[in-house]
Amino acid sequence: MPDDVSEPSWDDRLLPLLTDAWVSPEALAARLGAKPFTVLARLKAMMRRNLVERRLVKHPTKTHAGRPLQQAQFRRTQFGRKPPD
Repeated sequence: MPDDVSEPSWDDRLLPLLTDAWVSPEALAARLGAKPFTVLARLKAMMRRNLVERRLVKHPTKTHAGRPLQQAQFRRTQFGRKPPD
């Protein structure tokens, strides 16, 4: 690979796909053509730098020992957001 051509960073690849809407790492991985585990690891690194927010929601179909599994969803951190009333 030539030195003048470099692959974009994960931040550069993920940030344009993240909006104010919550999205799963699997959906982002499908859009990027990457492995879900890799995308999840990059999102967690971005979360530590306050670039994205995470929430946990019940998985709609999967359960483990009678309890619903949780899945993570991410969105871009909303700067200057007005606090709820």
